[in-house]
Amino acid sequence: MQSEPGIFMRRTVLLGVPLLYLMLGLLHPTSNPEVGDETDFFIGLHVAQLFLIAGLAYTLWLLVQGLAGRAATVARALILPFVVGYTVLDSVLGLAWGIAAEKANGLSPADRPAAGRLIDALLEPEPRGYILYFGAGLLWLAVALTVVTALRTRAPRPALVLMAIGAIVFALGHARPMGPIGMTLFLAGIAWQELRPRRESAAPAALLQGR
Repeated sequence: MQSEPGIFMRRTVLLGVPLLYLMLGLLHPTSNPEVGDETDFFIGLHVAQLFLIAGLAYTLWLLVQGLAGRAATVARALILPFVVGYTVLDSVLGLAWGIAAEKANGLSPADRPAAGRLIDALLEPEPRGYILYFGAGLLWLAVALTVVTALRTRAPRPALVLMAIGAIVFALGHARPMGPIGMTLFLAGIAWQELRPRRESAAPAALLQGR
């Protein structure tokens, strides 16, 4: 069994990281910055997201820590690809967008319209962009649902349902409204699993009473 400090640290990560990601989604602008927009806040959010993605990966690792079986093994194997793919899409791409808008703001008034058209062109459909977007979302969905599968013998079914639905909703995007909704459901499932009364703790007391 884990010590009290170990349990406290585990729950701090398991509950704290999704909560911080939820807050980031609420603060995230619903549209990317354009020429003339303030960019510091947008860039700062995506710098913070670099650390939160790593924290989310550690959260997934803790959820399957000590679990045997194929699903737990696959989940652990998917965590690194998830970190790489999701970092490229959500954080590095967001940072690049914010920095491009920031640099465009520093151009002369005559050059800003051209820079604005270039930034707007980034929104046009592009095969590689679709691959990155859907690939990162599918990586998150794959690892999260595999974690849920690995927990099927340990966690209550309602908690697993909340985590699964939350993972599906969060795969649609990390910004409002889908990101916060999905992460709230995922966090609720984790909290249900972690904070519920343990049957094992009642067993020793029952044995003592029988003596």
